[in-house]
Amino acid sequence: MPHHHMPNRLRCRKSLLALAAGAALLPSGAWALDLAQSPPASVKPYVAPNVIISVDDSGSMGWPVGGSGPRRNDARMNVLKDALRSTFSDQSLLPDRQIRLAWQAMWNNGGSRGAGNVNQPGMAENSMRPLESTHRTNFRDFVNRLRPSGGTPSHPMFKQADAYMRRGLDKNSPWASKPGEQGAPYLACRRNYHIFMSDGRWATYYDQVPPSGEGDSFTQTLPDGKTYNKQRPYADNANGTLADWAFYSWAKPLQTSGLTGQVKTTDEYNAAPATESFGPGATLDKYWNPKYNPATWANMVTYTIGFSDQAVTWPGDPTIIAPTQKVPFDYTGSFPDLVTGARQWPAMSGESVRALDLWHAALNGRGRFYAVEQAEDLEKAFREILGKINSENKPGTSSAATSGSSVSRSDVGQYVAEYDPTKGWSGTIKAYKVKADGTAEAEGTPWDAAGTAKKLDDLSNAAIASRVVLSWGDATAVNRGVPFKWASDESRLSTAQKTALGGQDQLNYLRGDKSKQRASVDDTTQPFRWRASRQGDIVNSQVWYTGRPVSNHALPGYSAFTRINRNRTPMLYVGGNDGMLHGFSVKDGGTELLAYVPRGVYGNLKKLTEPNYSHRYFVDGSPMTGDVNIANNPSDTTIAPDWRTLLVGTLGAGGRGYFVLDVTNPDKDPDGTNIKAPKFAEGNAAQLVVMDRTLLGNEATAPNPDDANADLGHVTAAPVRDEDIGQRAAQITRLNDDRWAVVMGNGYNSANQRPVLLIQYLDGAKELLRIPVTTDAAGTGEAQDNGLAAPQLVDLNGDGRADVVYAGDNRGNLWKFDLTAITPNANPLGIPVNWKVAFDGKPLFTAEHGSGPSAKRQPISAPPIVRANDRMQQVGTGASLKTVPVGGMMVAFGTGRNVTTADPGSTDVQTLYSVLDNTRYKVIDTALGKRLQVHPGHSCGGTTGCTDVPAPAPLGTGVGAAKLAKQKVTGSASGKGGLAADTPSQELKLETWKDFNGWYLDFPVAGERLLKPMSFYDGSNVLAVYSQVPQRPSGSAGDATVESCDEVTVNGEQQFRTFVNIMDGKNPRVPLMDGNADGVINHLDAPFSRTNTTAGTHNIVTTGPHSAGDVDDKNKIEKLARFPEQALRPVWRQLQ
Repeated sequence: MPHHHMPNRLRCRKSLLALAAGAALLPSGAWALDLAQSPPASVKPYVAPNVIISVDDSGSMGWPVGGSGPRRNDARMNVLKDALRSTFSDQSLLPDRQIRLAWQAMWNNGGSRGAGNVNQPGMAENSMRPLESTHRTNFRDFVNRLRPSGGTPSHPMFKQADAYMRRGLDKNSPWASKPGEQGAPYLACRRNYHIFMSDGRWATYYDQVPPSGEGDSFTQTLPDGKTYNKQRPYADNANGTLADWAFYSWAKPLQTSGLTGQVKTTDEYNAAPATESFGPGATLDKYWNPKYNPATWANMVTYTIGFSDQAVTWPGDPTIIAPTQKVPFDYTGSFPDLVTGARQWPAMSGESVRALDLWHAALNGRGRFYAVEQAEDLEKAFREILGKINSENKPGTSSAATSGSSVSRSDVGQYVAEYDPTKGWSGTIKAYKVKADGTAEAEGTPWDAAGTAKKLDDLSNAAIASRVVLSWGDATAVNRGVPFKWASDESRLSTAQKTALGGQDQLNYLRGDKSKQRASVDDTTQPFRWRASRQGDIVNSQVWYTGRPVSNHALPGYSAFTRINRNRTPMLYVGGNDGMLHGFSVKDGGTELLAYVPRGVYGNLKKLTEPNYSHRYFVDGSPMTGDVNIANNPSDTTIAPDWRTLLVGTLGAGGRGYFVLDVTNPDKDPDGTNIKAPKFAEGNAAQLVVMDRTLLGNEATAPNPDDANADLGHVTAAPVRDEDIGQRAAQITRLNDDRWAVVMGNGYNSANQRPVLLIQYLDGAKELLRIPVTTDAAGTGEAQDNGLAAPQLVDLNGDGRADVVYAGDNRGNLWKFDLTAITPNANPLGIPVNWKVAFDGKPLFTAEHGSGPSAKRQPISAPPIVRANDRMQQVGTGASLKTVPVGGMMVAFGTGRNVTTADPGSTDVQTLYSVLDNTRYKVIDTALGKRLQVHPGHSCGGTTGCTDVPAPAPLGTGVGAAKLAKQKVTGSASGKGGLAADTPSQELKLETWKDFNGWYLDFPVAGERLLKPMSFYDGSNVLAVYSQVPQRPSGSAGDATVESCDEVTVNGEQQFRTFVNIMDGKNPRVPLMDGNADGVINHLDAPFSRTNTTAGTHNIVTTGPHSAGDVDDKNKIEKLARFPEQALRPVWRQLQ
């Protein structure tokens, strides 16, 4: 969002009442909206891989697992059958159509149809088909029929698998889109795998060799132009090995024509380091590193499994040492020597060395070798191989995935939150210091260039135990803030919470323990997902800076609170998609002092540990802080104040509801007198966590108007900042009952589906009040796919209390809420009577583009912004013609949304509006002092000396009913231009104001919308509007059931800045930008008020007495002009 850092020359708050008065004194089910769970990125469609299983059914498969001898129940064949049945029946591992499967056995002793050779003419029972229903049953039947007998002819298995993949393209080809039914398209991006399992050393089958010159012992040019010059560890001096077949199936394109699309390198290869050292002198470029597959041609990857000691030992060459890890082989033992040439693959002249061929074949085929000696490890091997295949082929972001950033700027620094999908969805915050010219440069010591992530990643596993990570304990006897640590009982987390996590190991991983984390993307030795950093991605959550207290409350105890905390540790708070809100110390270079795991994310936390994790949002909402007197009691003013800084956080698209933390005191020990607030420590969890009203996915899913939780939705809106004090949240406020609360829209996908203004008290009993705008049943009327967006609180008379609230909803309604009464008079359900929807329950205006049956409601996401109308109008005719103030309040807002999966691609017309709220107010005396009351209006009927007061009236639906003047963009819609009335009669001026209630401007670029808060430029009536066309797919993903090699790529964000006067929709009266690009801003630039800008966050900053600048998140600055001094002097009117 744009933050404005302009000095307040007047040093006082404007009374909106004075300016507005005129002449009178006055979710686990199916949710309504499919919220996106990852930022826009290049998306790879899912194409099911081809998998060929070749199994050994030789006679030795009837021997015991541990050696040779008579057949027993633990015979190798029985173990193989159990492993295959369990693995390939597991639909959590292999859902229907996840892979396509073909199979063969060396002898096919069981007589399964076609299973002796996968390369059968036509379509056989074992031919390549999607693994589902009948095909899964047929494979299980093949497994059940396996019988041990005969020798070990391994070579034909490799040859047949290779030949099958090289068959001509037709409907019976393994490349067919629907094998046996439909041939084309034959997709080049379909990956191919051969899993070969044997319990012994192959017999002599030298006639089954690849074509001459194609094995690993021959120099050759690979399809991408790279020269294979017998690189180690691939090359040997032998011909006719299994390793030759594996190399041939990988290096020689399986198909050279007729395929559609392009073979892309895997995510693992893209993310791999450029080089990797396996020991002294044993360094490999990633292209030649057998861990990764760099092929950009149709190839087949080979996995091998050796099952018995005969398959995993080679007594004929004891100089080659097996790696330490066996299931699968890692890259220790003699592997570094095979890379350097200190050891070489022996000739396969005898059975005593042929087990090495299984290892060599897996390396040559860019797969892995599993040396299985224990029965239980065989199933593990199959599962890990298929898991790895799933991982390589899962749909998701590619290497071209869009990284992103957001910027938060305070008076003392700039903080950039970043995320990177290509590095395990990692994130960080980097610090910059602001220079005099408004730009920023990297902050020095103690900040590291890598930001906050570096601090977390430098912690040892032992140090992780001392992280202050808090959560909410759900157990009935607890129900409070607790340390996020394991306990055998429910003193911390409830049984249900621990079950959702999956276990203590998962919790420790989430806290940052790496002992069971995979060492890399392709590692399979540990159970939990590899992550490049302990800090997860920060996508939509905005960084919130909290330093010394900054509010200007003229209330008892606040000046002392400010004095005591003037030097407290400044903090950065941000939500992360690692499941936590984080609090980082600014002065310590981004050291984490606090983290919080909301209760509402527990249902999905376990997914963060899973190797096949697909991105989703967790704590993706933006936090905000404000100072509150928690001891406040309007009925007893003798109670000593107890001021605290409270943080309110939401989950955004990650979940429903909100939570509140006490962040007053990051690191000082309380003394009981001056410092009363608890410091950040696990032992203070119950005090630091004030409340947690976030919901699990299975909570409050049924509509129920009486249930407050059923009105809680996904609060995705960014906090609304105070216009004068950007580091203070306007939504944390004092109300007219003299109590403190946070005021929020209820967001999307609540069970009740209706817009509700939430008023969560932060003092006293901390009750929740709800002001619903409708009683419509969920799914009907204004309670259909609806929810309230960010609110704008308005203090009309400058007394520090919010009087009215404006907020839009998902159906284009702009609502006004009247909070002027000194008591809400709420019923037992928390529904107030005296605080209510204005205009007798009707919206002030409903935004709708078009008319008739084709009219479309326009959703409102960003908060409105208000200014008292200071214009004059002529009314009457002839002798009765007179000039009077327009009066009332201009409420500006824009339309558009970007939260669902479909939103980025929407091209519906969105609009910028500024509408007139004609309500007047009067001052009344109450038991709590002077307050405002809505004036009902009256007509003087021509009485001399009397002034008419209009009755408050809503504007209706659409621009016609509301009588809004149309504005348009002149010049270039997507470049530099200006604004003008659509026709002369629609220019808002003295003579025409009587005919209109505001103005509107349709955004001219397809897909353009308003998603960010607007702000006033340099204290004037001119709005700085940053509208955008979000990052979006460049095409359609199409039918999800249709496989395709086409990536849905990202069109980058387009952003536009428009300067427009909130009163009349016109250009600023003085030029503010260099529209003609001549290097100066003068009268020649008067026609220009709109331009395209760079994507991302922008900050408008003061650079001099007469100059300003628009700084983007890449630190580029555009020069702007400021308003003359006199432009900031408002017209004060005497209260009557």
